[in-house]
Amino acid sequence: MKKIFLLLKRELFVNFRNLDNLYINIFFFILSIFIFILSFGYDNLFSKEYGHAVIWSVVLFTIILSSEQFFIEDFWDGSIRELQIIGFSSHSIILVKLLVMWILLILPILFITPIMSLLLGIEPSEIKTLLISIALGSPSLLLISIIGIIITVQSKKNKLLLVTLILPFYIPILIFGVGSVELERKLISPTSNFFILIGIFLITLPNTLIAGNFAFREINK
Repeated sequence: MKKIFLLLKRELFVNFRNLDNLYINIFFFILSIFIFILSFGYDNLFSKEYGHAVIWSVVLFTIILSSEQFFIEDFWDGSIRELQIIGFSSHSIILVKLLVMWILLILPILFITPIMSLLLGIEPSEIKTLLISIALGSPSLLLISIIGIIITVQSKKNKLLLVTLILPFYIPILIFGVGSVELERKLISPTSNFFILIGIFLITLPNTLIAGNFAFREINK
């Protein structure tokens, strides 16, 4: 456990040195939603009806565009290999990076989302459901991005390959995440969707760890 805390401290330190990238990620999230608001207007029926889907979509693309920065430098400067040499398993590296990504990327989004939701005209009663669905669904989105990055890290066309490879796996998470708010809107409990999002995470986590272990072996050869 002590080694995990040391690795967590190291990851936080490295990423706090690159706060500019984190600011850019949050700025992208806010700007994307503002562009939508300016395009359709604040008091627009479409914004009120599909605002939660817009937020979920922007969360997805923010993760796709930003998750690479948590891995790419460590791969190219040999840090991943060094961490494994000194005794950190691929599983612990992936889990710690997942936690750091959630803290530095998703947590700020969760704080900003209520404001963005009100600007989109989403009802206050639906915002809580939206936040819970993002909190439960985002770890799976991050895990899928992680495995995509690990597999494509040696390619010169990372972004294109990454999106092509992993985009289909995002669809079920989006469906149940967006559907949670739809159920709340119909006065139906979204708990079933929440449990499905948790189930997707429990399926995605071991598969990511197994695939990541094999990918790390290939990269380190």
